[in-house]
Amino acid sequence: MKKIIILLNLFIALFTISEFGMLAQEGIPQGTEKIIIDGQEYYLHKVRKSEGLYRISVSYGVSQKEILEVNPSAALGLKEGQLIKVPVIKGRNSTEEQLNTGQYIYHTVEKGQTAYYISKRYKVDLQDIYENNPGSNQQLLVGAMIKIPKKDVVKHDQSAIEEGYHLHKVAPKETLYAIARKYDVDIRDIIKHNKGLESGILTVGSYVRVPVKKADEETVVEPQLVDGSEDAIYIYHKIKSGETLYSISEKYNARSQDVIVANSSINADDLPLGYLVRIPKASIRQAKKQDPFKDAVLIDHKIRKRESLYDVEKTYGVPAELIEKVNTSSGIDLNDWRKGMIIKVPSKKWVEDYYESIRIVETDEAESGTEDAFAFEKQACDTYDYNISKPSIAVAVLLPFNVEATKAINYTLEEVDGDTIQVENEKRKLSNRSKVFVEFYQGTLLALDALKKEGVNVDLFVYDTAPDSNKVKQILNKPELRHADLIIGPAYSSNLKLVSDFSRVNNIPMVYPLSTSNSELENNPLLFQANAPDTLMIDIMAQKMIQQSMGKRLVMIRTESKDNAFEQKLSQLIRDKVYWESFKNGQVPDFVEYNFKQDDLVSMERMFANDKENAVIIPSMEEAQVNRIITTVKGAADKTKTPVTLWGLPEWMKYNTINPEDIHKLNGHIFSYYAVDYTDTINNERINTYRSWFGTEPMAISPFFQTASVNSNLSRYSLWGHDVTYYFVTALRNYGANFTHCIQHHQPHTIQSKLDFVRMANWGGFFNRGLYVVKFNPDYEVTIEEVE
Repeated sequence: MKKIIILLNLFIALFTISEFGMLAQEGIPQGTEKIIIDGQEYYLHKVRKSEGLYRISVSYGVSQKEILEVNPSAALGLKEGQLIKVPVIKGRNSTEEQLNTGQYIYHTVEKGQTAYYISKRYKVDLQDIYENNPGSNQQLLVGAMIKIPKKDVVKHDQSAIEEGYHLHKVAPKETLYAIARKYDVDIRDIIKHNKGLESGILTVGSYVRVPVKKADEETVVEPQLVDGSEDAIYIYHKIKSGETLYSISEKYNARSQDVIVANSSINADDLPLGYLVRIPKASIRQAKKQDPFKDAVLIDHKIRKRESLYDVEKTYGVPAELIEKVNTSSGIDLNDWRKGMIIKVPSKKWVEDYYESIRIVETDEAESGTEDAFAFEKQACDTYDYNISKPSIAVAVLLPFNVEATKAINYTLEEVDGDTIQVENEKRKLSNRSKVFVEFYQGTLLALDALKKEGVNVDLFVYDTAPDSNKVKQILNKPELRHADLIIGPAYSSNLKLVSDFSRVNNIPMVYPLSTSNSELENNPLLFQANAPDTLMIDIMAQKMIQQSMGKRLVMIRTESKDNAFEQKLSQLIRDKVYWESFKNGQVPDFVEYNFKQDDLVSMERMFANDKENAVIIPSMEEAQVNRIITTVKGAADKTKTPVTLWGLPEWMKYNTINPEDIHKLNGHIFSYYAVDYTDTINNERINTYRSWFGTEPMAISPFFQTASVNSNLSRYSLWGHDVTYYFVTALRNYGANFTHCIQHHQPHTIQSKLDFVRMANWGGFFNRGLYVVKFNPDYEVTIEEVE
C-alpha cells in the first residue's frame, strides 16, 4: 500500500455546529472499506452527490475538523466521487455497533465551554462525559467532538433545555415577540429571566433563556398574529383558560348574543383554548374602562439623598403627574418618599404614545394585546443629566484590609512601672496581607479626588472584610449597605457568593475587582468581573497574532515542556486559527511549528523565511524556557539578517531574566492588561498627585521585565484601584442607576487599564475584555496599542 506522508498537521476550527446542535449518526454507506495508512486506520469514503462535510461527519461520528486534519484539500470543497479518509476512532466509530446504535450525541466544543458546562446543557453526569471521552477531565479543545451518552435530551429547533429554561439561539431578523410567540410565553417573562434584554438590544447569535411552561399550563396555541388586533368589523380575542363567550362579552362590554352569533362555528359550551373569537364592534355598548397605566413601560429609579419628585421629573423628562399615576397603579405609595426607595418612571416613548392615544381616541386600548401595550425598545442612554440635582453616589468598598494584622506589627508590648502597655513603633509599616488592598484603596481615593474636581458627589463607605466570611455577613447586615449605588469587592472567591446574592436581591451593581475566577458570573446580571478570565483572553490574543501575521511566515516555537496544559491549549488554538483563516481565504498557510532544542541555532535559522517577514510565537509562560528561546531567536535573526516580530504573553512583563534589549531588537509585541502612557497630561497630573500624597511610585502592576513583589516600595495596585473606581462612578454619573444598559458606550479616561465590559450571556453578568499590545520597536521606542 502506498505510503502517504503528511508534512504538516492541518487543524481547522469549524464553528458551523451550534452550541446545542445534537448529532445523531445515520450510519455509513454499504460497502465502505477500511484502509491502514502509516499505521492509522481509516474508512475510505466515496463522496455522494450534494454531500458535504457536515453530513459525512454525522454519518461517521467524527467532527468536520477531524476529517479535515487528514484531508486538507477538502477545505476547498468536495466533488461527487471523490475519495476521502475518515479516521477510525476506538470507542466511537470503530465498529458497526458503535456507528449504528444511536446511543450517543456528538457535540462540537465551542469557545469557553467546559465539560461541566456541557454536562449541564445535556443533563448528564459529569463523570459520564469523562468516562466516554478520555482526557476531557484535563481540558477541552475548541472544535473537538466529544461523545455524550443519550438520556432525556429534548430537541426544540434552535433550543436546548437548561434547568427550567429553553435556551434559544437568536436568528437573524428574529424579534423578541417572535420568540415569545414560538414558546407561548409573555414577553415580560423572557425579559425577567434575561436582564441583559432590559437594554432593548437583542443580539443575533446570542442565547435567550425562555421559561419552560409547566405541563398543566400548556394549551393548544394558534398563531398569535392577530390576537388582540382588529379590523373594520371585529376585535379578535384569544380564548384563555376558564373563559366563556359570556365572560368575554362582559370583558368587552358587548352584547353576548351578538358575540355568540359571530362565532357560531364553535361550541359555546366547550371553547378550545387558544382559539380566536370575534367580537363585533357594533355590539360594544361602551368601552370598558381599564387602568391606562397598567401596561406602561417602566424604569426603576432609586431615590437619592435630597432628591425630590421634581428632580426625578427633570432627570427623565417625564411629567410628575404621570410618575405619580404609574406608581399608584404599581401599588407604590409616594407619600413614603425616602432615600433608597425604588419608584417607577414611565419611559419617554411610552409617555409620548400615551398622550397620542388620548388625542386620537378616548376609548381605552389596553385590550389590544400584550404586544401592542408592551414596547421592547432600546433604552436611551442620553436622557440622564446628573447635573440637574447632583445626588451623592454611594460607593461601598469591601476588602480585607486586615487592620488587626497591621496593628500587630506596629505596636510592641513593654513593661512600664509594672504595667504592660502597647507602644507604637517609630516607623509605621503595612502588613504584607494588607498591602495590596491598601494600595487599591489609595487608588480609589485618587479617583475620588478627580471626581470631586469634576463636580461629582460621592459618599464612600469602607469595610474591612478580614478575617473571614462571618465578618462579611455582619457587614451585609448593616442598613446603610442596602442603599449603596455600587459595591466594590469582595477580594476572595470564598466571600463572592455572599456578596453576589446581596447584590442581586437588593438590585445593587457590584465589581469583583481582583480575582480571575468567578463562579457567580452566570447567576448575577449585576456582577462585573474586572480581571479578565484566561479562557477568554487567550482566544483574543491568538486571533490578534494570526490577523497581524497574515502574509508573513508564522513560526510557533514549542518549549521542551511537553505536558504543560496551558501551552498545549494555546498551541492548538493557534493551529486552528492559522488554518481556518488561510483556508477560508483559499490560501495555503506559511506556518512552521518547531520543537525547541537547547543550542540548536542551525535548526532555528532554517525555520525563518528569507523573502518575507517572520512572526515568531512562543506559547509559553515558563520563564526559564522563554528566556532560552528568546536568546536563540535573537542569535538566529542576527545571523540570517531576516526581519522578525516576536509575540509574547502578559506574564513575560514580570520576567527579570529577559533582556529588554533583545525584545527591542526582535520588534517585540507583548500583550498586557496594563500599560501607562506617560506622555498623557491627565495621567501625569494624577500620578504626580499620588506621589505627593503617598511618597511612592504607582506602577502598572510592575515595570517592564521586572517583578515588583509585595515587599517592594512600588505601589502595584493603586492605579488599578483608580481605574476601577473612576470607571464605575463615572458610569453612574453619566447614565444613572440603569448604567448597566449603557455600559457599551462608556469610555472614560483610565490611567493603566482598558476597561471594556460585555455580558457573558443575556441572563449573566459582565466581564472585562480590555487588552493592550505593548510594542518594543528596534529604535528603542515603546508604543501602546489597544486590542479592538
